[in-house]
Amino acid sequence: MKHSKLAVVFLSSAAALLLAGCGGTTVNATVGGTVVGLSGGTTVTLQDNASDPLVVSGNGTFTFAVQVASNSAYNVTVETNPTGETCTVSSGSGTVDANGDQVTNVVVTCLANT
Repeated sequence: MKHSKLAVVFLSSAAALLLAGCGGTTVNATVGGTVVGLSGGTTVTLQDNASDPLVVSGNGTFTFAVQVASNSAYNVTVETNPTGETCTVSSGSGTVDANGDQVTNVVVTCLANT
């Protein structure tokens, strides 16, 4: 009888471990994209999910330091516009896919104020 109780405890523990492993794995992804139209000598400050401020000082690619978990939302916004310009964000919100693929399609377009 003692061995059968031990076997039940062992098998229950093994089953619990196996099931815990089937729950899926969270994968983190970077969020970023491209800045266009930013005048030389100016900066634009971007945020992702109302945090992780990123100061961008030139046209080209950018990537936020804080990664976003798979199946989680991201929302890129302009925190501070450059002096004399207004920047807008396109493709700036969405959900990181289950595979944790990097987000690289955010576009920040800056134009001179008229």
